[in-house]
Amino acid sequence: MILIRHHNEGNLKPYFYFALEEYVMKHLLKEGQTYFFTWEIHGVVIGKNQVIENEVNLPYLKEQGIDVYRRPTGGGCVYADHRNTMFSIITKKVQNKQFSFKDYLSLIVDSMRKIDLDIAFSGRNDLLFEGKKISGNAFLQNRHGMLMHGTFLYDCDLETMVRAITPSDEKLVSKGIDSVRSRVTNLKPYLHGMSQADLIRHFEQTLTDEVYELTEKDILMIHEMAKAYQSPTWNYKKHPPFTKVLKKRIGGGLFEIHLDLEEGIIKNMTVQGDFFHTRPIEGFAKRFQGVPYERKDIRSLLDDTPISSYVLDADDEAFRSLLESGILYE
Repeated sequence: MILIRHHNEGNLKPYFYFALEEYVMKHLLKEGQTYFFTWEIHGVVIGKNQVIENEVNLPYLKEQGIDVYRRPTGGGCVYADHRNTMFSIITKKVQNKQFSFKDYLSLIVDSMRKIDLDIAFSGRNDLLFEGKKISGNAFLQNRHGMLMHGTFLYDCDLETMVRAITPSDEKLVSKGIDSVRSRVTNLKPYLHGMSQADLIRHFEQTLTDEVYELTEKDILMIHEMAKAYQSPTWNYKKHPPFTKVLKKRIGGGLFEIHLDLEEGIIKNMTVQGDFFHTRPIEGFAKRFQGVPYERKDIRSLLDDTPISSYVLDADDEAFRSLLESGILYE
């Protein structure tokens, strides 16, 4: 296996590493080769097909300054900090053979056995230590090859992990922390003083037998490719169609707005509540069909068609604020 030697150019943000994975698949990977590298990030990473507000505690993340990132692979939501080692394995697809996580995770299992740690493969894509999860993994395959990447818990802040991906309810958070501590564990206490850097060196020495050092040209190209992964289009619009519900009592009455969104576009909008309309509210809502759910577009439309021209005593500014409250990016 070939070690990709980088120098943490991502600075705890995953854009660079997602792009590095893509770069290896498209520009470096040859038949019979497998590449490996480790990385660290700080934030919540959601699967390619997930809806952000369904998976994370947005108020908590905003309060703590924790960012959300969308990865190119499927699977579930994970929290990671700099004490959590991530790893990537990139290889060519074997003809007439279906991908199995076990084929690649067994390499990690064998590596850990060399330091007398008995790690077990579990289910579809997890690794366990003494029955508790220490690694979750995701996968994608395309015409260039196959990618598997995952987490490896060294000393991750489990309480922050729970708070980041649990609804903002202290009872649920407390139960979640207890539940996670019973199912998930960090490996640091069992590594006999081995630091995280020591663990990474151990992986590199036991899993790889060749090194590819990224060149300046490689790094420039990877940074350019990384721009796609840090765009609002990728992070906030690349999810399945879903309905966002916004509800609040403002001047004019109680308003409940349902927005059917697809790739950041309002496909349909309904406005319900106990307000008194002076014109059919359906006509107002219909004007939003096909409009990007972005601040500038919403404001432009409301300047042209204020809600007060449809609803008795409606507060235009409060309605605009309500409608914009669901926008997750500037």
